[in-house]
Amino acid sequence: MKISNCEFPDGLLYDVELGTWADLKGDVIRVGITSLLSWSFGVFSAITFRSIGTTLVRGQVMGTMEGSRHFDVFRSPVAGTLSAVNERLTEEPGLLNKDPYGEAWFAEIRVKDNDELGALGRLPQAEHRIAELLKERRVHCFAAYPDFEIFDTGVECQAVLAKLNELLERSTPGTVVHLVSDDSSAEIEMQRWSDQTGNSVLDVQKEGRIFHYIVRKEPSKAGEV
Repeated sequence: MKISNCEFPDGLLYDVELGTWADLKGDVIRVGITSLLSWSFGVFSAITFRSIGTTLVRGQVMGTMEGSRHFDVFRSPVAGTLSAVNERLTEEPGLLNKDPYGEAWFAEIRVKDNDELGALGRLPQAEHRIAELLKERRVHCFAAYPDFEIFDTGVECQAVLAKLNELLERSTPGTVVHLVSDDSSAEIEMQRWSDQTGNSVLDVQKEGRIFHYIVRKEPSKAGEV
């Protein structure tokens, strides 16, 4: 299910306030962060975990997460024992931005009391509160997580595109950029830019007078921007 353009898969349990999801497999749950956190932290740069075997109560810290915008802790949504952690995240913390519900799972917990899972919500019942939090925290989710961001308002789109071209000239194919403009001609200019360069516009969202574009440098035009 998408809520305000943010992905929240059906079939999972959610601790909406903590921004975590849980997937029950027998007496073990796999847990991770939701789109609410993955899109609000900025680029993740460091992850730490408590030791496997740590006894947890609901709300207890089981690890830390550091991003370009925030530093926070990961709190357990249930009581139990920490049985596994995703060590890959210590080497590739950016996975939390790109695949929070898949490869970037955070940890596994052997649940002490399955009745405690009743405190977690399911979709669509949790949808309204999730939507409220996304709005309160001004979280924007896009089709792909950007490697770079260009925020330029009050200038013509052509000037913004000049900066984009300079950035892509020194970037590898597959690089994703979040570009923001308030120029009323942005829609026409971005389409023209994509046609001329062969690079892709993956997503377009409008917020009042502000345009958000997610663009990707394509391999077929690696030498052209």
